Amino acid sequence: MSVAGSGRPALALLACTLGLSGVLVVTDGAVPTAPAPVVTLAPVAACAAAGPYVVPERGSVGLPPALRLCPSGPLTVTVAGTVLDGLDLRGGVVVEAPDVVVRRSRVTGDGSQPYGIVTTGAGSVRIEDTTLTGRFTEAAVGGDRWTAERIEIVGVTGDGAHAGRGSRLRASIASRFAPGSGADGVAVGAPDVVVEDSTVRMGTGHRSAVRIAPGRGDGRVVVRSNVLGGGEYTVHQDGGSGADVSVVDNRFARDAVRAPLRVPATAEATGNTFVDGAPAR
Repeated sequence: MSVAGSGRPALALLACTLGLSGVLVVTDGAVPTAPAPVVTLAPVAACAAAGPYVVPERGSVGLPPALRLCPSGPLTVTVAGTVLDGLDLRGGVVVEAPDVVVRRSRVTGDGSQPYGIVTTGAGSVRIEDTTLTGRFTEAAVGGDRWTAERIEIVGVTGDGAHAGRGSRLRASIASRFAPGSGADGVAVGAPDVVVEDSTVRMGTGHRSAVRIAPGRGDGRVVVRSNVLGGGEYTVHQDGGSGADVSVVDNRFARDAVRAPLRVPATAEATGNTFVDGAPAR
């Protein structure tokens, strides 16, 4: 990739700023005397100030502490394999290309974007060690074919995540939703979805930590080994058959308005307990 209008290669590690046009601008770290060149997103668009990627310590969730980030505005990714690393992004990321990675970043919604990170078309994304917060009109994460590991969804005004076909939420935390916003932590609207080893706590004034829509088609929905709490029903399937649903080995807080679990009798619902060890049904 070359920097537009310069004829010289762009660096693999980039110091990022946001141009007035709202697209990613990269520089080599020098103070420019003219407006910084605008480039198409490279396969690697990383913030040099954040340093090289280091696998986080066990149990780490969200943006690693004391990490220096580079500011950015809303982005649309159209290049397959793009890696966004170390961004302090205001707005949202639309992923139109496959095999995209977003890591070690903070995405803050300002109400202008429906999602913090969303896939469209053939897009797919892996989100790692990232914090999403602020105002999203739909959810912090959405679309099909996304995998999120060690992410933190905190203080959002929309839902936590809309899980389309092939979505995975693992080892993550969603909590402190805006009071009274009637949010769902994870809204499952398609088959082949897994929510596991995560904490989703809603508090009162919300619908469900995990809400499963009927009529998803072929493919299982698995809700496994999570800590879940809050909502009207903490896990709720809105009718239909539960034959393709597994809700197993979860621990529930005792703060649901009605009950911790409401799924059809045909769903697999085993090994679920309250956090004090009593069976949860």
